[in-house]
Amino acid sequence: MNFKATSTGWTIVLTGALALGLSFAPLPESLRPIPRLRQEGPVAPRLAALFLPRILTGGPAAAPPQDVLTAAPVAAPGTPDALPPEEDEAPEPEEAEAPSVMAPPSDLEGLGALTRARALSLESLRERVASQHVDIELGCRRPGPSGCEENGLAPFFRALSALREDTRRSPVRVVHLGDSLIASDHITDVIRDRLQERHGSGGKGLLYIDRPTGAGRTVRAGTASEGWQITRIIDRNYPKERLGFTGVAFASTGQGSPSARFPAEGARTAELFFQTQPQGGTVMFSADGKPLQRLLTHFESPQMAFARVALPEGTQTLSLHTTGKVELHGVSMESGQPGIVYDTIGLPGATAEVFLRAKREAFRAQLRHRKPSLVVLMVGGNEAFYLSRDRTKPEDIRASAVELVKWVRESVPDSACLVMSPLDAAVRTMGGELVPRRGTQEVGRILREVARDGGCAFWDSLAAMGGEGAAIRWLPLKLLNEDLVHPRARGSDLMGHLFDFALQRAYARQHPHLQVEDPAGLLDSGTSLRSTFARLRAMEDAKEGEPLDIVQLGPSDRPLPGFSRAVQGALAKRSGAAGQGITYDTLETPGATALTLNGPELETLEAQLATRKPQLLVFRYGALEAGEPSLEPEVLHKEYTAAISRLRAATGAECLLFGPTDSLQQDTQGRWTEAPALERVLSTLPGVARDAGCAYWSARAAMGGERSMLRWQRAMPALGDGAQLTPEGAERLASAFVKELLAGYDASKATSAEAGQARVQTKGTLPVPAAPTAHAAEGG
Repeated sequence: MNFKATSTGWTIVLTGALALGLSFAPLPESLRPIPRLRQEGPVAPRLAALFLPRILTGGPAAAPPQDVLTAAPVAAPGTPDALPPEEDEAPEPEEAEAPSVMAPPSDLEGLGALTRARALSLESLRERVASQHVDIELGCRRPGPSGCEENGLAPFFRALSALREDTRRSPVRVVHLGDSLIASDHITDVIRDRLQERHGSGGKGLLYIDRPTGAGRTVRAGTASEGWQITRIIDRNYPKERLGFTGVAFASTGQGSPSARFPAEGARTAELFFQTQPQGGTVMFSADGKPLQRLLTHFESPQMAFARVALPEGTQTLSLHTTGKVELHGVSMESGQPGIVYDTIGLPGATAEVFLRAKREAFRAQLRHRKPSLVVLMVGGNEAFYLSRDRTKPEDIRASAVELVKWVRESVPDSACLVMSPLDAAVRTMGGELVPRRGTQEVGRILREVARDGGCAFWDSLAAMGGEGAAIRWLPLKLLNEDLVHPRARGSDLMGHLFDFALQRAYARQHPHLQVEDPAGLLDSGTSLRSTFARLRAMEDAKEGEPLDIVQLGPSDRPLPGFSRAVQGALAKRSGAAGQGITYDTLETPGATALTLNGPELETLEAQLATRKPQLLVFRYGALEAGEPSLEPEVLHKEYTAAISRLRAATGAECLLFGPTDSLQQDTQGRWTEAPALERVLSTLPGVARDAGCAYWSARAAMGGERSMLRWQRAMPALGDGAQLTPEGAERLASAFVKELLAGYDASKATSAEAGQARVQTKGTLPVPAAPTAHAAEGG
């Protein structure tokens, strides 16, 4: 008898018997190895499903072997958490119909029409999965005798306000340190895009020389040639006391000439992060293949160093070619303009302790050189995993987190800091059931206390995700990867969306802005533009009929140079040959306002328009009114509504009102402020449109809302200059308007098709007597 084999067999049998006994024991569910065995109902089928092959029980095919506690592929102890494969399939489609939820105007402030639509789509998703809006706990970075003198995000919010007032001439940088959740720039991509859309873009920021992981996206890295040696602080044999917060080094050995290239669209400066060394070689910077500058990395003592190079305007690609021994840590690509720069440093397997493996002096040198206004720490997920495996202790997690916050605060004492809790994750029991991973809530509590004591803000991303058990709800909705840890792209977008709204709400409460309902999109077009859309449909179907005649009324075209021509061109392009029958003319008077419209000139306009009889009147008043400090909203509403009603009666035309563009004025100190009556105009015009039976479209909302004129000024090429748009800006705005108009038209066609299908389905059925409706009484 083989004693070793027999003893092993008895060990397996006894272990299985112990697991069965504990599963039936009156213990808390979290302590039972196979919780479903104690569920109500017959035990035999559950035992069969557990021990018999699935092919005999009719169950689905078994999943690949996984770690029982992590539901991840089995890996060697200490291996960093692997990135899930990127999704090959197309992104989850946006909801085809209008989202059923809305968001406060302040949450959407500064976002363009497309981003607003995506944000509302994510709001609909949030409601479906029971995720929550969770406020940022601001904390206190500087207590005083009478309470907190400065909250944890105050430096960041001051920097945003300087951008808003156009008094800042340097970028506002954010450094986001985290683990595999952001290693492929998921979650952070949404945050970055939103911040840059709200406050302007300062460029791509810090990029690795190449992707430092074996999988994932390459959006935060260049493309390197062969020949580089990569060392990382997440490696088992990591380089001690050498790297900075970037955590990765790319070194050439002196053999060959390794190179790397980076996309440089919009960048005007490139800054190389590197290590000097006694035998240091050289790095040649090239822009689109043309040499710019040669850098010598030779220095007697090794230390962190930085070299900035100006890029020619229009540069598409930056290339680095090395000679000899060099060690590079990253390249920062910036536009040279005020705006947001958002660095993402995501290292798979990272914990607070992993970032502490960096050389403290190098960590400090790199972080100080970035001059961030905000540092975000997003660790805790791997700590929770190790805690669930009893491979670490709460006190060790706390000690590392305290030290990491201390490093950040000491390195950049004038910067804000924010700590996030870990996301929810799940594990699969031996019986195949999904249960929440233990340890996540405890790590979240530890990090909240560390943030509070360290003077940092805190955001409970676990609560925002939906609390414990959220990962299990996300899995069947394809928001979570099969590893039960990493959100998929759509789930990551939702987490980025929730943090963006939390940050925007905290900023709005600390720095109140122009609070006004300024809805985006073309409103009430289905009812107010019914005849206009019918005319477009007839022209599109090549049926005989009259052309579509549109007349725009308002002040001179100076604030929107070329707008009307761009609208007519865009309509003609969309309508093809039928577009030849569309006219878009202007009847404009210098200095005209909605108040002067209802004056002596009204009779002249009535006569002109009664003879022409256009199908659609577009009213573009409000920009001049926004500059009148003494404007009375009630008078504006009364006079404007009366004038529109008279012109509609004279022509039989439908009508559409334009809200004004964003309008700013510069004071003697160079600061930009909203036009004095802009809020009153924006609040009044939607009511005028509603009472006059018109559709409504806000040009300011299409530009991006509050302070959008500043972002349009900073665009390349410039799209505005404070009070008016450039020809390029007017063309872009016209394109946005035509897109909204045609979207309303397409929606009306779909509604007509559905109504026709309903009539076909009910044809031949007996009529059911019903009480007359308002439409029936009107002959509709």
